[in-house]
Amino acid sequence: MNTRDYLNGISTDGYEFFGAHKRKSNDYIFRLLAPNAKEAYIAGDFNKWEKTPMRKYSTGVFSVTIENAKNLDEYEYEIIDKDGNSYKKLDPYSKKINLDEGTSFILDEGYKFKYKKSKNEAKNIYQIHLGAMFRSNKDKSKIYDQIVKHAKENNFSHVQLMPISEYKNYKQMGYSSIGHFAFSSRYGDLNDFKEFIDKLHKEKIGIIVELDIAEFDPDFLYLDRFDGTNSYNYDYDNIKYNYFGAINFDPTKELVRSYILSLVEYYTKVLNIDGIFFPSAENMIFWQGDRNRGINQEWLDLINQINDLIKANKSFSIGGINGSYDGLDLSFDYIFDSRFKNMIELFKTEPINRANFQAYVRALIANDTYKIIHGFSYVDSIVNEASLAMKMYSHDRKFEQLKTLLTFLYSLKSTKTIFMGDELADFDTFSIYDEFTYEKFDQYQIKFNDFYKDLTQLFINNKSLSNTDSDVNILDIEGYSLYAFERTYKNEKLLVITNFTDIEYKINAPYDLEELINTDDLKYMGDGNTNGLIKRGEDIRLAPYNSAIFKIK
Repeated sequence: MNTRDYLNGISTDGYEFFGAHKRKSNDYIFRLLAPNAKEAYIAGDFNKWEKTPMRKYSTGVFSVTIENAKNLDEYEYEIIDKDGNSYKKLDPYSKKINLDEGTSFILDEGYKFKYKKSKNEAKNIYQIHLGAMFRSNKDKSKIYDQIVKHAKENNFSHVQLMPISEYKNYKQMGYSSIGHFAFSSRYGDLNDFKEFIDKLHKEKIGIIVELDIAEFDPDFLYLDRFDGTNSYNYDYDNIKYNYFGAINFDPTKELVRSYILSLVEYYTKVLNIDGIFFPSAENMIFWQGDRNRGINQEWLDLINQINDLIKANKSFSIGGINGSYDGLDLSFDYIFDSRFKNMIELFKTEPINRANFQAYVRALIANDTYKIIHGFSYVDSIVNEASLAMKMYSHDRKFEQLKTLLTFLYSLKSTKTIFMGDELADFDTFSIYDEFTYEKFDQYQIKFNDFYKDLTQLFINNKSLSNTDSDVNILDIEGYSLYAFERTYKNEKLLVITNFTDIEYKINAPYDLEELINTDDLKYMGDGNTNGLIKRGEDIRLAPYNSAIFKIK
């Protein structure tokens, strides 16, 4: 690492220099950057927690070599500011943290990857909160294996993990980290996690990790006034904290830019991550996440640098947007557009009123692009204390409506994402305090999952649904909340018909058709109102809340 580049805010490899690093002589060298500190000390298992002074260089780097340190030794820094005040601090580059003791660990990363990143073009993304899967003391490597197996069986191209860096309590769900480089101890050993990444890549499944770079935990052990000054955050109290109580990173500071760029490269290069998802990107794009307060140009400039770095490391980026981003030229490879949640509002509404959403639905069909990710996140299984399946209207037709909602989603010209449990019609409201397991689902939900597997296999296998150069053509048909559209790619043509109502329809077929999937199929717990082969001029039957996809002969 070039120290001057780091101080100038353009370094991407700070993780190779700062923190604890083993040398050929089997001792460890510790380095930290605290340019405004007067003194710095290190104490740990290796010196019986007696303070050892660190040497300060003109660059503001402190370092010390410890001869008898070893892997998994705990340590802490003590920083003395210019006024003589003493602060205990975590290592900003530590890869493992003891939350109970407020200390860092030495951690040797010994795992060597065997497989390269995934090259899946058609993206069907599966969001997971590892904390809910690891609530008990089960074998974590076994759970990782279950995730790989489930993702493969359900045709997911990528597994997306909510933040994996260390955080203080379950309410945070990994956001507002207390150690951005530290792998959370809740999720097992870092080398086990790397093996999990390798197993996904072996099965041609990519991995996406959410990285919250807009903020950090306000615990004074971490970055707040790290060297006695606001090295990482804004100097003004009115923008130091965001609306959730976390501290905002200040992108105007060179030290922050190099820290974040190094973090992104660590994920994409060292951890071999395929994609980085930036949650609540509006918290960076707009001041305090509020569009009315204007655009934060410094963050926009840094985002562009970050996305260039991600591309250079053969990964991709996703910006998670919770509000409007119209008119902004954003450099993310993909945008998760949370406005798709309006489809949930449609399916919560009485069928007779669903025609009010017609303009919105037709715009979704006509105007989408694979740069946009549509679907459902963990938020959709928490809001109103109801899972996605439970949000469907009525008491006894929830399965039918959810199947039609998913059929509509997987027929759009967009990239797809769902949250764990959506593929099984999970009726339990997601909670960070409840364990999630694939073993809890009943036979009806297993049948629902059979439908999901067939639907996603259709999406993956048919370029008219998944290829970025495919086309959409909306057809005009009679009926309210009834939509028909063609999906085409070269000579491949499909017809999609979705019935959002509780009315049965019969539609005159404009072509010879072969039915590929029908939500009312008996094997999916339907009533068996399927169509099979249909000749031009014959009727296509659609039961209430029924959807079907046909091959145009």
